[in-house]
Amino acid sequence: MLKRYLPLLFVLLVVVATVVAFLVLRNSGAPEAPPDSREGTTAEPLAGPDDAPEYRVESEEDFQAALRALGTGNEEIETWARSRGFPPAVYTDSAGPPLERAYRRDSEETLLEFSAAGDHWAMQFLAARIGPERPLEAIKWYRSAVVHGSAYAAFKLGNLYEEVARWIAINHDDRDEVVEIARLEDPLAYTSLAWLLVAEFEAGLPPGAMSATLTSFQAPDEGITRACERAAGFLAEVRAERVALGVSVPTHKPPLAMELPEEETAGYCSTDVFPRADYTNCETIRLVGDIGSVIGHRCR
Repeated sequence: MLKRYLPLLFVLLVVVATVVAFLVLRNSGAPEAPPDSREGTTAEPLAGPDDAPEYRVESEEDFQAALRALGTGNEEIETWARSRGFPPAVYTDSAGPPLERAYRRDSEETLLEFSAAGDHWAMQFLAARIGPERPLEAIKWYRSAVVHGSAYAAFKLGNLYEEVARWIAINHDDRDEVVEIARLEDPLAYTSLAWLLVAEFEAGLPPGAMSATLTSFQAPDEGITRACERAAGFLAEVRAERVALGVSVPTHKPPLAMELPEEETAGYCSTDVFPRADYTNCETIRLVGDIGSVIGHRCR
């Protein structure tokens, strides 16, 4: 249920447990409301302690009412998500056009043709298809998809580097490509985290929204700093490639971006090493549950 309440916080889809500890939106011991008692419910914002509008969310109906009160909904959220390369229904329950089925039907040759024409969807589907057998080529296509505007491809790239580390540590994979990747990106964990940082920044999400998914990354502060420095380098390379290719990428913020608790992002990149999403022109809101609250940003 939680992933329905905070659809723009991608981390809920991959590390739900991180947020559960801080925001419980429904008391499991509370009696169920009568079947139709919430029909027509509307969200009335209250004034929070910092003057941010506050919305009480204890059910899916409450959350949908809050979205309506904020002037947004699944359709706007889904449109934004697809503009940054996220597959249908990642952020909402909307099935949307069957993009995945369409690309999965395409041959590798067709995906290569679309990729060469700058289709970042084809690039990331091609990378996912060839990744296990040809990881070096998959890295190239994921990276190209990032250049062409897919924040999701940066997330998948971070996942791929983590997967390569797992192949080596658990499967003792000594294929030439795997060894070469490990040599170029030593240590792999830093590069994995770096691309997750790039992913959340490219998507306009708060710190930790994607990088917190790398739960196996237990590095000292020095390691975090090195990963942040790599992320800054990757981001600079991506921007330079866009300029060279004449690629224009949408920069609008997500309609609703939820913050992770401060303690969850402490020790991550300082702003003098790696930038953070700027919500200056967004409205700050608060969603309140039974034992806590989260800060959100409504960007229009």
